[in-house]
Amino acid sequence: MIELAYAAGEAVQPNPWMQFIPWIAIFALVYFMMIRPQQKREKERQAMISALKKGDRVLLVSGFYARVLRPGENVIGVELAPNVVVEVERNAIAAKADDVAETAKAA
Repeated sequence: MIELAYAAGEAVQPNPWMQFIPWIAIFALVYFMMIRPQQKREKERQAMISALKKGDRVLLVSGFYARVLRPGENVIGVELAPNVVVEVERNAIAAKADDVAETAKAA
């Protein structure tokens, strides 16, 4: 009788891997809701920057609009105003001005 009471009092141990399932689900949710879309936008931006050619109008990260004069691999020459040429790093370009205008019209 004592043996039966001891067996009935034993707690069933859950599988330790079952504790990680909620964390895996949270990580997957964060990845697909935040990280992956950001990577996709950055990839599209890098493709846009690579496709820039002379004469394209761009929006710089600083908020200035400029026209591309000398596209390059790392440094791009842009004209902010007539006879005001500045060299900027390719990461300083936020978007093409045509894309910004289309987005503003849609909103």
